[in-house]
Amino acid sequence: MHQLLKYFLAIYFLIGFNIFINADDLVFDINYESGMQLDSQKFFNESLSLVISKKELRLLLEEQDWIASYSIRSLPFSKKVHISISNRIPIFILNDRYYVDKDLKKFKFDFTNTSLIKINGDIKDLDNILLLIDLFSAYKETNFALISINFNHVRGWLINTDSSVIKLGKKIDSIKIKNTKDTLNYLYEKRKIPKIIDLRYKDGVALKYG
Repeated sequence: MHQLLKYFLAIYFLIGFNIFINADDLVFDINYESGMQLDSQKFFNESLSLVISKKELRLLLEEQDWIASYSIRSLPFSKKVHISISNRIPIFILNDRYYVDKDLKKFKFDFTNTSLIKINGDIKDLDNILLLIDLFSAYKETNFALISINFNHVRGWLINTDSSVIKLGKKIDSIKIKNTKDTLNYLYEKRKIPKIIDLRYKDGVALKYG
């Protein structure tokens, strides 16, 4: 197993995203369309050394939750199998257990990328997360760059940015999104950086400095 891993690393650095792996009865030519981005891909490459049939290969591929799509090509009576794989691209980490992609598909968090936005809480509707990520994407280069989103049924939504904590309350709707955007735009224009931005109130926003 260690020899195979060394072989894989050498091949990876030499030829990029195409990897050749020899099993006992088959030779796999793997093209990672999205590149090598996850440790799960390395573990998959190691597992291929134990595959002895194309049926086993399909079963192994179906078990990989990080794969968005794949295709297999081979010639009759040939040992060489061409595999093309497109992996899911994570956009946030959910409860330190899952990556989640733009289609809200969950797959195992393998600690490859720990710098993504972190989402914590018992969140039933992940569409709200996409709304918030989209909202804060306009502030990536400001003091309001999004770091994490937390939710619980007592405090509601709590947003952590580079410089401020934003309290949204228990409900996210179009009005709350608009109020948050208007508040952030105002604070950015005025070069104000409050420690806490409280948007839970219907009649305005509360700001706390220092």
